Amino acid sequence: MGSRLSPEANAEVPREALSFHGDATGAQVHLDDQRSTARRRSTFHDGIVFSQRPVWPGERVALRVLRHEDGWCGGLRVGFTRLDPAQVAASCLPPFVCPDLEEQSPTWAALLPEGFVRAGNVVCFWVNRRGWLFAKVNAGRPLLLRKDVLVQGAPLWAVMDVYGTTKAIELLGEIPCGSNTECGMETVQVTSYVC
Repeated sequence: MGSRLSPEANAEVPREALSFHGDATGAQVHLDDQRSTARRRSTFHDGIVFSQRPVWPGERVALRVLRHEDGWCGGLRVGFTRLDPAQVAASCLPPFVCPDLEEQSPTWAALLPEGFVRAGNVVCFWVNRRGWLFAKVNAGRPLLLRKDVLVQGAPLWAVMDVYGTTKAIELLGEIPCGSNTECGMETVQVTSYVC
């Protein structure tokens, strides 16, 4: 009999801090030496980045928007994928996480509502065990972005698209979920922002 890998079984095992995967990045992405900051060089697309390791259901991915650039439509997209970035050639990445990467692989992403992604804002996003993708900006209420992420059967990597008005982001590491991952906190359902 084999044992099943689960977050509960590994709750006391320290996780490696999140960083961006060093090789699987969009054509316009520049990562800093620590792989904690991703900047899009030019245009409004080709800004896909992945976490360097899988993320557990309930684990929050936290990032800070470092630079916002007016003149484009749309902004940061966040989500999860079963696509292992270690198996992806950067030259094969499409220009957009949605709809392109979603159509090519088991990937679930959503764009954050207009006005939520400004320089200095802290964005946390996570998927719960039911497959619901949430995001929270600063001290705001959690936003329910979509309800269809497949969380069973394969690991999930965080995926972000430094797109449109979002020019640069910095990973901040995990923010503990505590009891509010699915607790009675009021959430705002955002159904029009699925890519």
